[in-house]
Amino acid sequence: MDYTTIRTRRILTFATTALLVAGLGACSSGSDDSEKSQAGPVNMEFWGWAGYEKIVDQWNASHPNTKITFKKIPSGPKGGYTQISNALTAGKGPCLAQIEYQNIPSMLVKNSVMDVTQYASDGMDKYIPSAVSASSVGGKIYGVPVDVGPMVLFYRKDLFAKYGISKPPATWAEYKADAEKVTTADRSVKFGTILADAGGLASFTLQTGQSWYSTKGDSWTVSIDNPGTRKVASYWQDLKDQGLVAKSGSAWDPQFNKASEAGKVLTFVGAAWAAGGLKSDLQNLSGKWRVAPMPTWAAGDGKSASSGGSATSVMTGCKTPKEAVQFADFLSSDPQAVKTGIQGGLYPASKAGQEDPSLTGGDPYFGGQKVGDVYKASAAQVPSTWTNGPTFQQVETDFTAAIGQGTLPDAVTKVQASTVAAIKKLGLSVTNS
Repeated sequence: MDYTTIRTRRILTFATTALLVAGLGACSSGSDDSEKSQAGPVNMEFWGWAGYEKIVDQWNASHPNTKITFKKIPSGPKGGYTQISNALTAGKGPCLAQIEYQNIPSMLVKNSVMDVTQYASDGMDKYIPSAVSASSVGGKIYGVPVDVGPMVLFYRKDLFAKYGISKPPATWAEYKADAEKVTTADRSVKFGTILADAGGLASFTLQTGQSWYSTKGDSWTVSIDNPGTRKVASYWQDLKDQGLVAKSGSAWDPQFNKASEAGKVLTFVGAAWAAGGLKSDLQNLSGKWRVAPMPTWAAGDGKSASSGGSATSVMTGCKTPKEAVQFADFLSSDPQAVKTGIQGGLYPASKAGQEDPSLTGGDPYFGGQKVGDVYKASAAQVPSTWTNGPTFQQVETDFTAAIGQGTLPDAVTKVQASTVAAIKKLGLSVTNS
């Protein structure tokens, strides 16, 4: 989208005002077209990249008067969002789309997502608070939460025993002490993996209870360079400088897989969905991995974090938003639909969904451990203090570049400045924290 045109700047200004001022939405959801249900059978397109085909079939089988057609598109960062935006601009967009939580504000600024508060608010108590918060902006609901990524510590029980570590570290101080113990025993072995991208830094900041953004009056406030982020950045930079963590990533990373198979890495901090990567790529290590709560900054505070997850949003221009939200709610909370999603690797935002038998029993890959209990406890301890900003892709790109050029603390300072500049470029009001 060309943000230099007068027309677009007007849209951006309108969208920001709608986002920040109570009582207004990102589109004219009060019009006759959007408030009234369409007469006769309803047909809606739903675009996304998750494996939602079976859930759509389940809906269509039980709702003959409301047919959903699912279109598989590339994941958002790989072109899906551009495809959605282009289709909406051409007047051929879908009624529903899968939108990651961190991208809801940027889609709102583009006037792409609809305020569905009047249709969705009564059902939001079915989902964990952090997911509801992530699906909302300025007190308005812009999507029905589907899944979340409660973060935990994945660790090798066999290697813990080999290096004399009796239990998983409960705090970040203990994590560092364990890392030093392992490195002292064998410099080629690493306790964990490095924090190396914006998504990871955001999740670890979330655990501190601080946020990178907030709204103040009619303006965005950027607070990427806050005490919580600085604490996280300094901690991980220290571990990196001392050679205590591996440069490889985590589940699905070939380098990590190779190191794991060689017994050269003991842990990684990741979301519940990362278990799928372990099971698919490291089948020969079945029974050796376990799951523990994410270490905390203060002993006993219990705070966790989340990484990933998305909502089902209604797109601007949808003529049947009420029916669209009904489908979105079905996808996220119907017991059979949730079970299908779990089978596809999604960890549900639905409170009841987290009690599904497939999540509460022992997991053979993790030595029979009831890992669902750890995921559920983590999901319940994710702070609801986070506000997503309107330029996530820019933040991600700038962090990657900055981390490659210097330290994590330096990257925080650089991206604070570049993010303020990027939001100004959109024609939005913005201030530093």
